[in-house]
This record gives sequence, structure tokens and C-alpha cells, in this order.
Amino acid sequence: MFEREIEVYFKLKNDLPLGRVVLIHDSDLIGVFDTDAEAVREGTRRFGREPFLVRQVRAVEPVMSNPALDLGILRAPSAH
Repeated sequence: MFEREIEVYFKLKNDLPLGRVVLIHDSDLIGVFDTDAEAVREGTRRFGREPFLVRQVRAVEPVMSNPALDLGILRAPSAH
């Protein structure tokens, strides 16, 4: 989910203003906002319950991890 939107984000990232929040739907950059709340409001107004991506533009993307998975406490099903 959101593969296309994330691809658009990274394709446009160098041209986007750092610290601002983008709204992306499907393959389209819908707008750039000051806050995530503004972007979510606009996304909901325009797309209702359809999925859309709201993401802050950052110079360095955060690394996501799940310590419970890393330590083997939880197990995720294999993709195979």
C-alpha cells in the first residue's frame, strides 16, 4: 500500500521544501502544507475514504524498526 505515492515522494523530494508536509494521491502531488492536520483535512475533503499519503519532507528519512521483531520476541510471517 502507498508504493506509488512513496515513489512520487522520493522522485520529487529534492524539489520540495524541507519541513513542510505534502499530500500525495495516486501519482499526483496534490499540495504542500504547513501542518499534517491541514494536509489530512484537504485529503479527506478531496478523496474521502480513499487512501492518500501525508508526509513531512525531511533531509534525512527516519529509520523505522520494531525492537520486538529484531529481538525475536514477535515473529512476522515470511513473504515467501
